[in-house]
Amino acid sequence: MATLRRLREVPRHLLVCEKSNFGHDKSRHRHLVETHYHNYRVSFLIPECGILSKELKNLVMETGPYYFVKNLPLHELITHEFIHSFVKKGSFYALTYNTNIDEDNTVALLPNGKLILSLDKDTYEETGLQGRPSKYSGRKVMKFIVSIDLMDLSFNLNSKKYERISWSFKEKKPLKFDFLLAWHHT
Repeated sequence: MATLRRLREVPRHLLVCEKSNFGHDKSRHRHLVETHYHNYRVSFLIPECGILSKELKNLVMETGPYYFVKNLPLHELITHEFIHSFVKKGSFYALTYNTNIDEDNTVALLPNGKLILSLDKDTYEETGLQGRPSKYSGRKVMKFIVSIDLMDLSFNLNSKKYERISWSFKEKKPLKFDFLLAWHHT
């Protein structure tokens, strides 16, 4: 009975399906992929297609190289050296790998320097950080979103806010994830 109750409490899924023409200038496929940072996979369904169009080939080839890092502690993403070496000197992307945003704790580092954590209720409370309930959480709030601006943190490494976040990631609730990473030097 308890298992059945837990299944009902699982947050809703959000599946976005977009019908698009890659050759059309007003097509929204690029915008949808680039603005949903917690996605690490995009599937294409092209019926009766023997050869890919050059637009689709170019889109896939644009992604560039990425790296897979196992068991990376979250506090490594907020160090002074990391922020100045990667976040400020290009577009750095990081996304937890093999996690489901609606069930697991996930992290995304966006190219604009925002570190976004999607945490379950227990982990959110254990970190002691401020956040907001996820809008996809349903009636009973089970997921919380914590957003940290690394560009703002880099200027104030001695601030109470930085010390609080660093303490939370290192000592209070040390979190480790497998990450997919990509960096484009500007």
